[in-house]
Amino acid sequence: MTPKEKAKNIYNQMLKWVDNAHVYKERNIISTTAKQSALICVDEILEFHDRIDVKYWKEVKQEINKL
Repeated sequence: MTPKEKAKNIYNQMLKWVDNAHVYKERNIISTTAKQSALICVDEILEFHDRIDVKYWKEVKQEINKL
C-alpha cells in the first residue's frame, strides 16, 4: 500500500468512527476530527521508529495533511 493509500485508509477509518459516534453534526467538524485522529495515530507509530519504516509513515503523515 502506498503512503497516499494508507493515509486515505487511516483517515477513512477515523472518519467512519467519528460519523458513527454522532458526536458532531457538521461534516466539516467531523472531517477535521477524523484528520486529527489519524495524525495522532501516525504520531504514535512514529514513536516506535526503531521497529518500523519511518520514511513510509512520514509519507503517510504528509498525505493525511493533504486531505
